[in-house]
Amino acid sequence: MTKAEWPIAAANSAARSRLAEDLEIDGDVNTTGPIDVMGKITDTLTAPEVLVSATGRIAGQVTALDISVLGTIDGTIAAKSVLLSGSARVQADITHETITIDAGALFEGRLKRKS
Repeated sequence: MTKAEWPIAAANSAARSRLAEDLEIDGDVNTTGPIDVMGKITDTLTAPEVLVSATGRIAGQVTALDISVLGTIDGTIAAKSVLLSGSARVQADITHETITIDAGALFEGRLKRKS
């Protein structure tokens, strides 16, 4: 899949959003800028760049160009570039172009590579 085929594009001037640890969102989250998830999202998240912090939890579908996971995802991930850090806890099917899984990461699911 080429960059043009990914369903979102990065916005050049969008500010980075932060969802705080005490914030829980039940519903769709869409942004044209990068986002840090420290709280919990239940449903879908669409953003060009996603960082799920160690306290962050997503239950649902994540679509991004780049995603770094230090926390927990239970659902599906579609991203051009995926990084699962050593603290990541992911139970998801992942569609990706590139993926890095650090030692210590817990991953259960299927990987599907798009080129």
